[in-house]
Amino acid sequence: MRKLIGMLLVLVMASSAFAVEGSEVMYKGGTIPALKEGATGRFDTSSQTSITFDSSGSKLVIPYNRIQSFQYSKQVARHYGVLLTIAVVMFKFRQRRHFLKVIYLDEADNSQVAVFEISKEMPRTLMAVLQTRAPQGCKSDSFGWDSGFGNCDIHAR
Repeated sequence: MRKLIGMLLVLVMASSAFAVEGSEVMYKGGTIPALKEGATGRFDTSSQTSITFDSSGSKLVIPYNRIQSFQYSKQVARHYGVLLTIAVVMFKFRQRRHFLKVIYLDEADNSQVAVFEISKEMPRTLMAVLQTRAPQGCKSDSFGWDSGFGNCDIHAR
């Protein structure tokens, strides 16, 4: 029994090493050929006109006025069986992964999508920036069901 618990602890600790933390962002996929899936970097929101994803060797600049929609979501990182879930919960809460999906038009007016994994600390600030600088992209489902970050005032437009 101790061996099983020890192996579970090692498994849980090792799998949490793949989560993004702090200001780190990971490109999970989309239609951007210049970015590789799994590329890590940071968002730069200091510009008044665009949000930039800086990754080693590549950069994605998304003008706020070209954003068609954005959406925040969170998902349970791992799904376990009942017994394994009970064992894991005794040692660690179920980890959630946080995602941001951005749909925008590129320079050639082609629709592009980028999905990023963001840290759990980032959504509150990032969604406020996007809601302020790209209000046209704020849709009724932009904030997810239980995010607690508010929602878009779609009737004010």
